[in-house]
Amino acid sequence: MASRKFQFELSIILFFLVSLYLHENLTLESVKNNKTWILAFVDNHYSLSVFLFFTLCAIFINSPVPFAAIIKILGGFFFGPYLGAMYNIVATVFACALGFWISRYAFKEAFEKKYYKRIKVIENKIEENGFYYFLTLRLIMIVPYFLINITAGISRVSFKDFLVSTLLGVIPASFIYANGGKKLEQINTVSELFTADVAIAILLIASITVIPAYFFKENKR
Repeated sequence: MASRKFQFELSIILFFLVSLYLHENLTLESVKNNKTWILAFVDNHYSLSVFLFFTLCAIFINSPVPFAAIIKILGGFFFGPYLGAMYNIVATVFACALGFWISRYAFKEAFEKKYYKRIKVIENKIEENGFYYFLTLRLIMIVPYFLINITAGISRVSFKDFLVSTLLGVIPASFIYANGGKKLEQINTVSELFTADVAIAILLIASITVIPAYFFKENKR
């Protein structure tokens, strides 16, 4: 038990250090300054570039370091708005599934000790309506993805519901971020992508997705 706890703590420390290092060195500004070299590298090593992109998504989507959004913007810059959006969706779903697996199977006891008290009050709601609960969290983009993955992992929501809600929930933001890659020269922060029109559109999508499901559930009672 002590050995497993040590491995968990060491993994978290290493993971956090890698996230912090990349966060400090891989910025929108550094990409702008080296865009010629980076785009040439992507053209000459396309498969490797896609692999590295997926790896970075897996790291930052499951990290408390707030850098996943920038990685997704860079996906649009590296691969174009359409392929970038597709890679964003697939990489995000993969990363979230990885986070779910880690919290449910690899380090379940450690995460339960740290986070279970926070979800205990909503555990029954998650069990009854986990699909729509996690779909809403993905769509509104307020709760960090790594916390959603951990919460789902230590809850009793099925992996199928988690996976489908994640897939549907990340689509709008993935297109927004990938499209932001075309505007890389004009933006300095992620928040510049989320104008009032974009925010309203996301809220409408969330409403269209969640409200009908809520009334359907109420009518079944």
